[in-house]
Amino acid sequence: MSVSCFDHCMFGILRPCMTHLDSELADLWRAHMCGVCLTLRSGHGQLSRLTTNTDAVVVSILVDAQRDSASGTVTAGPCALRGMRTAQVIAPGELSVRLGATTSLTLASAKTTDVLAEQVAGLAAPSRLRTRSARMAGPRLRRKALADATVSSAVGCPELLDDLSHQAEVEMRASTLDEITGGSARAAAAVFAATAELAGVPENREMLTRIGADFGRCAHLLDAVADLEKDSKTGDFNPLSATGTSIEAAWDDCRRLLAAIRTGLGTLRLRDDRLVTKLLVGGLNHSITEVFGRRPEAVFTPPGSPSQSQPLPPIHKRILPWLGVYCTGYACCADHTNPCNGKHHQSGCQNIDCGCCECCSCCECCDC
Repeated sequence: MSVSCFDHCMFGILRPCMTHLDSELADLWRAHMCGVCLTLRSGHGQLSRLTTNTDAVVVSILVDAQRDSASGTVTAGPCALRGMRTAQVIAPGELSVRLGATTSLTLASAKTTDVLAEQVAGLAAPSRLRTRSARMAGPRLRRKALADATVSSAVGCPELLDDLSHQAEVEMRASTLDEITGGSARAAAAVFAATAELAGVPENREMLTRIGADFGRCAHLLDAVADLEKDSKTGDFNPLSATGTSIEAAWDDCRRLLAAIRTGLGTLRLRDDRLVTKLLVGGLNHSITEVFGRRPEAVFTPPGSPSQSQPLPPIHKRILPWLGVYCTGYACCADHTNPCNGKHHQSGCQNIDCGCCECCSCCECCDC
């Protein structure tokens, strides 16, 4: 497994469920995605667009969500990824997409550095092609990642890249999962904190640092779980096997981190939290479900506490109670148990920021 910690924390696990986005939010997602891509092209050349990363797009959206007014847009020309249609996209000069571009390039730079380091340290199977490619691309990507001085300074990119360059050494000597995922946490924390500085909302910085650190650790764990079987066959380094961490322990950690992120988002000063919440909470919820094959609890249950999840009747026996709770308006007025998933919820009027849907947490019943 490639073990660049920044690769773990920003490798593209956050993406929207387009089915559950209204047209306004879908257009906003596309505007930032295309804006980051065009910023990479304008500032760093066509090939740089290959580094566009969905987690970096979320960072761009997070900047925009904190500002008093939305980022400016321009009309982009036809693109094959948009079916050769034009679109309104975030202007390449806006700080939001500039941060997204710098984040994407920093990810790519850290990845190439890690490829070389893990080859030297024997943490991955030898590959001359990967080593040669990383040696050629590494210095160029680092220069590009540091090129936007304003954004690079806000993130602390030089220090961040230097920190990440020692990840292979950390993995060779580390004995705990916290040590191994520490680089991921610090990297994501720096990027998330920079969104508050660039948006001009310093009061959000401390909480965003915590949210970023939690996201970095969770993403690193998800990557480790997803690669565990493959790594055991190839002999590549894996954080779980290296520290004797069980899948169940990783599951509990991911649920705890998701719950902390959900709570932290609710304390931020945001102009528009709709898309940020759907991406950070809903997207992470979906990734955890994908990796572990089961959905995280709406509220984290600490290890050793009685489980809130009990065996549920077949789905056909739960449909009518679900309709009674949610289609009569009862869920809006009183605390209740969702008959579909057995989870306890507050009344809808208190739970409008449930994390993925607008009121009833309905998408916890599906795979979105």
